Amino acid sequence: MAKKRQKLSLHKIEIDDNTLEPTIVEVSAEHEDMAESASGAAAAQSPGDTGEQKQPSLEEVHNEGKQIVMNKLFGINEKEAVSRRQKIFKKAFTALFVVLVAGVLAFTFYHDFFSGTHEAPKPGELAAILSESWFYILFALLSLFLCFLLKGSKLSLMCRAATKKWHFKTCMETAVVGHYYNYVTPLAVGGQPFEIYHLATHGVSGGVAASLPIATFSLNQFAFVILGIFSLIAYHLNLFGTSQTLLSVFPTTFTVLAIIGLVCCLLMPSLVLLFSMLPKIGQKLVTWVIKIGEKLRIVKNPEETTQKTIKSVQHNAQCLKQLASSPLVFTISFLISFGEQLALCSIAYFTLRFFGFDIPNVNGFVEWLQIVQLCLILYAAISFIPTPGNSGAADLSFYVLFSTGVTFAGGAFTAMILWRFLSFYSFIIIGFIFTTLKRKADKKRAALADKEEHAFLSAPNDGGAGESGENDK
Repeated sequence: MAKKRQKLSLHKIEIDDNTLEPTIVEVSAEHEDMAESASGAAAAQSPGDTGEQKQPSLEEVHNEGKQIVMNKLFGINEKEAVSRRQKIFKKAFTALFVVLVAGVLAFTFYHDFFSGTHEAPKPGELAAILSESWFYILFALLSLFLCFLLKGSKLSLMCRAATKKWHFKTCMETAVVGHYYNYVTPLAVGGQPFEIYHLATHGVSGGVAASLPIATFSLNQFAFVILGIFSLIAYHLNLFGTSQTLLSVFPTTFTVLAIIGLVCCLLMPSLVLLFSMLPKIGQKLVTWVIKIGEKLRIVKNPEETTQKTIKSVQHNAQCLKQLASSPLVFTISFLISFGEQLALCSIAYFTLRFFGFDIPNVNGFVEWLQIVQLCLILYAAISFIPTPGNSGAADLSFYVLFSTGVTFAGGAFTAMILWRFLSFYSFIIIGFIFTTLKRKADKKRAALADKEEHAFLSAPNDGGAGESGENDK
């Protein structure tokens, strides 16, 4: 007897060309084609089978659905997604990335331990410093926790305004997922599609799921740029009474790089605002920029690129308009975005304090302001470095800061490693553990639901037959 074909549902996110409203739709036909091709391939590879068609596993279906989401959002052609040239480029980039990071770590390690810039700590001196300031590492961990909490709370608040439900647990999970994929992709822009997918598959409607991550990303960019500009002004005017030792940390090159980084970070939010207020001028600007890129041989397929760019910016503008329709929610979300940036910079400050950094005759709050402004300048200066987490540039630039704040040999390198772990690798580790466990839990839940459905369909319907017989009588 032939085995009954299992019915599996598959969904994707589609964005309407007119209303720009993302919705979740079922793609049963595409799934059937996938199932048939999978079973056909299995039959071709195993000619000795009994003829039963192998159905795709639930994990394969979920992965296929996730790929459809990625393709739909970014216009990726599945046939062109993986090419030989891309594989070669990926391997070369990975090798260059590893060599760069290893070289920076080797240089900073040698310079800190063996250059003679600082004296080695005397016996018991390091232990005395750490015993007096050990609790600062707890504040650094608290700042790390705030990065997750603030982002999850902001998503939950915006979700409450859009759906009348908080979805706090789902939004906190989305914050973890977003941070994870942001930090494993260059320029910290890879998390939004996965945030959309997680929200859409865990109870948040398609339109809201696609809007929230885009809106939070835009608010974060605005907050970062505003704080960066203020930090540059405060640094050069010395508004916080920063000592000459700290003022001399950064050469003019850092200021120039910070300005370039802030301009790059401001491009997309500026386009979004321009499309919100003056859409016709925004379209002309995008078309003009892409034409220049075509003449410089930077942009291929200018017409297609123009359409995709305009559609993406219009969608982002629509998301911000929906958020701005509630001024109170918009204001609170914007303030939370400032808090996220300050929490991330606070990790560096508390790491310095853990290693004995202290400015004489300066209270703790002003000291925090001085270090945070320097951290924001550094983050702006390395923001356009196309490596995951700005690796290499971040290690080297923050080592310069720590070498000024930590006065014993080996302390700056150790402080930089600890800061890098808390502000970068911990997001990856936490995100990897969470996504792995969540994937297993979802797979187990889907298998259990499938088993219960199969048991229900295969159960004999005697009660229905008897009842029908009574009615006939």
